Amino acid sequence: MKKFTLALLLLGTGTAQIALSPDLNGSWKIVGWTLPDAVPVKNRLPQLNIQGDRLTGTTGCNRLNGTLRLNGNSVTFSAINTTRMACPEAVAAQEQALLKALSGRTLTATRVQDSLTLDTGAGMLNIRRMTVQTP
Repeated sequence: MKKFTLALLLLGTGTAQIALSPDLNGSWKIVGWTLPDAVPVKNRLPQLNIQGDRLTGTTGCNRLNGTLRLNGNSVTFSAINTTRMACPEAVAAQEQALLKALSGRTLTATRVQDSLTLDTGAGMLNIRRMTVQTP
């Protein structure tokens, strides 16, 4: 079952517009993208963990943390910090492309079941919810 946050926006005409915010809480793996400058590296895919307004995860090499704000289907990531371990060249390029796509930008989020797409305006991040298998 999907949970949605309901935001009510009053317009000057006295009518109301309803904006639904997708539930982004949980663990997500970036499985592909159409960003310029790099391609995702198999077996080193970035992961994002979202709890409320907190972001943690990995770029495929370094750990990251930051904050996010969700407004309707717009999500803004900010204050993203990473550890600074040396990475293989392709993974470093992946990291830089990901951080450039997320940092300080407002992205359009579209969620369908366990799939999430973030539109950066210059490309798309395709993300899947990570699930834990119970024995």
